[in-house]
Amino acid sequence: MNKLIVYSFVLASLVACSYETNNYESDQGMNADGKKIVSIAKKWTKASYTSKDKTLKLVNKHMADDGRNFPGRFVGFGFTFDPQKDEMIVNWVIENSPAVGILQAGDTFVSVNGVPATRENRDTGKLVFAGLPGEMVNAVVKRDGKDIEVSFARGLVDPSYTKDQVISNIENANADNWGAIEHKINEVAVNKKEKAVYVWSWHKSLDVPTQKEFEAHVVTRYAFNADGKVISVANLTEDALIQSQLGFRVTR
Repeated sequence: MNKLIVYSFVLASLVACSYETNNYESDQGMNADGKKIVSIAKKWTKASYTSKDKTLKLVNKHMADDGRNFPGRFVGFGFTFDPQKDEMIVNWVIENSPAVGILQAGDTFVSVNGVPATRENRDTGKLVFAGLPGEMVNAVVKRDGKDIEVSFARGLVDPSYTKDQVISNIENANADNWGAIEHKINEVAVNKKEKAVYVWSWHKSLDVPTQKEFEAHVVTRYAFNADGKVISVANLTEDALIQSQLGFRVTR
């Protein structure tokens, strides 16, 4: 899905325009620190559905320098690139992913399974990376001025991003495709002992390559350090449901 897609453009394949309902728990009775972290979690969640600029400001202001983002596991290859560029250039390879040892930062995709790696083919969905786990994909990348044939199998990717990488992903995202068609925060729960806030939200969004709408529930866990900075952000979403709404058959 969005925000995040399998080569991990975080938060970037949605459409702007939204509404919000306030159907979450009251923070009455909390101390000032508790109310502060709840407020940050709510604002962060809302921004992720509504505004690239606000999300960037929140990350810069409230994420700890050693904070990490865990956008959720997926089946894919495990690399990032800037979707705003016409060329598909690998920015970095995710640790312990199928792409390790095969792709390198700076590789430029020439073709994937015989389909030219043009921006038009990416935008129209002709250039496809999604598919069954274990299925081999053959690609050609340009490295040091030479075309190199590479093959790798889709596998489990368990990404995590540093604050700098999160900021880079947001900066590279298309503001015009940012946000949800509709969204709401259903509930907020706080674990005071662990300084963690859980936000249960729902959204209806547009998958840009297929131009199909989908909806999903998401639980986001924000963990804070002693200074009130976000030390980790982790998402759990209905990936199988999303894929089925986009017309993919989920067999596991």
